[in-house]
Amino acid sequence: MIRYGYFLLALFILFSLSACASKSKEQKVVNATDKVQIPTSFEQLTFKSEGKTVFEDEGKFILIEGSKCAQRSSGEETATVLQWLELPSYVDSGTVILNGWDLRFLHGDREINSMRADITHSKVVKNEGSTFLVFEAQGKLDDQNRKDAYEFCVFYTGFGYRSVHFDAVIEGDYNGIEVSTLQHKNQGALATLENAGSRGMLKGNAEITIIPRGFDFQFDDTFECEWRFPPCKWGDRADYRLLQVAYNLSQSSASPSLDGSLHWAAQTVFKDNGTRTYRVKTRAAMIRGSSVKLRADFLALNPRAGKTTDTCRKNVDGVVRTHTFRINDLPFDYAVPLLTGWDLSHECEHQRVQRAGIWLHNIRFDPDSNSLEYKVSSIFRDKDGAPSFNAAQRITVLGLNRIRSPIQNRAPVNIRIRKY
Repeated sequence: MIRYGYFLLALFILFSLSACASKSKEQKVVNATDKVQIPTSFEQLTFKSEGKTVFEDEGKFILIEGSKCAQRSSGEETATVLQWLELPSYVDSGTVILNGWDLRFLHGDREINSMRADITHSKVVKNEGSTFLVFEAQGKLDDQNRKDAYEFCVFYTGFGYRSVHFDAVIEGDYNGIEVSTLQHKNQGALATLENAGSRGMLKGNAEITIIPRGFDFQFDDTFECEWRFPPCKWGDRADYRLLQVAYNLSQSSASPSLDGSLHWAAQTVFKDNGTRTYRVKTRAAMIRGSSVKLRADFLALNPRAGKTTDTCRKNVDGVVRTHTFRINDLPFDYAVPLLTGWDLSHECEHQRVQRAGIWLHNIRFDPDSNSLEYKVSSIFRDKDGAPSFNAAQRITVLGLNRIRSPIQNRAPVNIRIRKY
């Protein structure tokens, strides 16, 4: 109990010093049938970890997955989730991945001003023989007036390892690497946020994998007058129905360029039937070293046009869809799936939003067959769930290989003995 007391005190100081730490107070939200007590940020740290161990190679590597939700009474408040995962004592390095999100209004559907799912901080904390992976996630869903209650759920995957067995270093872990831009409607709906690692970052046979941490979409403020009281003003927030929301984090290669740097980019789409000016912010971290490997997938983001009648199915389909995927014969000692891209869109035209989300879960890794299995679930609907929606995803596999000893790397020697 004493070690947990010191741990919680350290975490309280850690998150108090952060400018992004939550300042939410205890509030109540009416959720259809009952009242939900919203815990403070510090109270969340006292809760038992909800993470589930997916795979562990004792003394070397552990993989954990889980989810956690928070509700807020209005869009004026950011939903903040503070989570801690207890790791084995051998772990001295690790991080967390944003592997999914789920946002919904608690009462009906609305037009949208902004959507956010973002792991803002992550840190491995060691304290008197105990090891914890601590992170903060923030989410938001609001319309023009920001008066509606909503729920934010974060789906995460965390991994930790003993660094003596790997040549792997995690960069930008605590704050992440943040890139933002204003995508003007004259530039089109597809925004591209480019980033480049420092020159000389990678040397020799080192490779790198970019880790997704979050996104933040917001329509730019513009004049949009609606019948309401008080009358609208020029600087009021604008909200719209959504036709498509999409994100894709990609890197040109796992290997460095000639100067030892690496280029990666995030592309996004946030639109109604037309094309609107919107602000976007993305966050990522990275892991580099000769133990780091990459199996990339492909997802092309194509902004949807306006109202479509040819492929429009007006049947009710407002349920969560879940699909199972399996990858065999991975050439890695350990494999971690990353949700690096997703595309949600309505089939017919833009709709108000009641719920939107996509998440990777139920990970299974079999080291004997070097196979990886996982499920991906998605939802994108208005109040009545009609018409149907389309969903696509991009899964990148982060591979980690242990450092081989000189004896293991030595080529076998064949010796022939002559008989006389």
